[in-house]
Amino acid sequence: MKVVISPGDIDAELTAALDAYLDTQLGPAIASDAQRYAPKRTGHLASTIGHHVEDHRLVVYATASYAAYVEMGHRVAHGPGMSLLGPKVVAPQPYLRAALYTERDL
Repeated sequence: MKVVISPGDIDAELTAALDAYLDTQLGPAIASDAQRYAPKRTGHLASTIGHHVEDHRLVVYATASYAAYVEMGHRVAHGPGMSLLGPKVVAPQPYLRAALYTERDL
């Protein structure tokens, strides 16, 4: 026996319930954890973290211009116009991934 459920088969009521869960429970929980895990020098990075639901998918984001560099790590720029990459590497400080992978009881 084989059961296949395609997105077109999902009832609109179930889809609405899923969107509501993502927007009111899971999204705020992940965004809150990401804000807590974000390194705090000025607090700007944490203040740019948010979430929204788009096409039945939860999107958690940080809009600070340097957000990806903190999450993924980077090499330090130097020289005239900061165009040269040096050997010094700043280690990643994951805050979005850490929040995403946190075990939850929701």
